[in-house]
Amino acid sequence: MKTTIHLLRLLVAGAGLLGAAPAPAQTFPNSNLETWVTRNGREVPSNWLTTDDFIGGIFPTGTVTKTTVAHGGSFAAQLQTQAVAGVAQFPGILILGTTLNRSFTGLGGVPFTGRPRSLQFYYELSGTQALADSAAMYVLLTRRVNGAATLVAGASYVFSVPAASYAPVTLPLQYTSGLAPDSVSMVFISGNSRTVTTGTTLRIDDISFTGTATATRDAALSAALTAFPNPSPDGRYQLSSAEPDLLAAPLAVLDATGRVVLREAAPPRAAAPTRSLDLSALPAGLYTIQIFTPSGTVTQKLAR
Repeated sequence: MKTTIHLLRLLVAGAGLLGAAPAPAQTFPNSNLETWVTRNGREVPSNWLTTDDFIGGIFPTGTVTKTTVAHGGSFAAQLQTQAVAGVAQFPGILILGTTLNRSFTGLGGVPFTGRPRSLQFYYELSGTQALADSAAMYVLLTRRVNGAATLVAGASYVFSVPAASYAPVTLPLQYTSGLAPDSVSMVFISGNSRTVTTGTTLRIDDISFTGTATATRDAALSAALTAFPNPSPDGRYQLSSAEPDLLAAPLAVLDATGRVVLREAAPPRAAAPTRSLDLSALPAGLYTIQIFTPSGTVTQKLAR
């Protein structure tokens, strides 16, 4: 089971590469988790796969169930880590799609052709070890080009705040291509640590895409950010921008291999149009900063 959990850890990490006018929510079949069917003697959400599908249906785990504790409508999905006698503890895993696709694009997937700005969903999270268990999710938009799946956009999210009642998450998508996608993959998991705890419960409901991403807006945002000095002899930078969103937003720094080496939460909104970034503890090399604003993800190359 540790192998199963570790695979999901890698997939979630890989997805997090972790000012548009409002637009109607964009959905996919059973995005509100209202429709449930019977498969292999168990009730499961239509258009979704579960832990039991992921492990090949060897034995039932009971880790994904229908709950009437819903944000909207009548039902939601409950992912609960369970102890299966004689085997291990299994997290609840919810996978969008009807067929497993074990490739870099993730598991499952359904047709989808939009270029949304963000993913939105509602969650509840409870359990004595819920935060240590690291419930997580990821979403990927891809397009098949010359027979190979090409990443268009992606995002990942680790649930860092317990929620006794439904809380909203709006997750900006990071676009790496101007292509229109042809499919979306999505995974939710109640525990992504190497050792998970029985009883951790994650409820998910009302998933949708919002807004519309445009290459022009993304380019304008990136052009509005300046990092100086760049290159920096000591790894210390000042970020400057006339766009307040860029200086008061969470950010991540990736090394040349794409590994996240630094994360910073959103700071208090500053009056001065600058923000300090300290990479002095990192070795010399090339880095990419990603700033996750409500208007989109801004990227900038840094030399250290």
